Amino acid sequence: MTSRDFEKFFDFETRVKISTSDGKSFTGIITGIDDDFDTASGVDEIELDVGTHYVGIEIPDIISVESVSKTA
Repeated sequence: MTSRDFEKFFDFETRVKISTSDGKSFTGIITGIDDDFDTASGVDEIELDVGTHYVGIEIPDIISVESVSKTA
């Protein structure tokens, strides 16, 4: 996947479920996309607000993203 695959979810209100290649899944709101030169990992990352904290997920590790709901 590339950062363009996430553009339709980048509205600060759509909750998404993201599944990664290592079998993990995260549900939250995409709050940002960090370019490879801005991350410690050296690859593009999605920033996801999961409610209690933020999670950085490397885009090459993402295998699927789906809309769960819009926030109220």
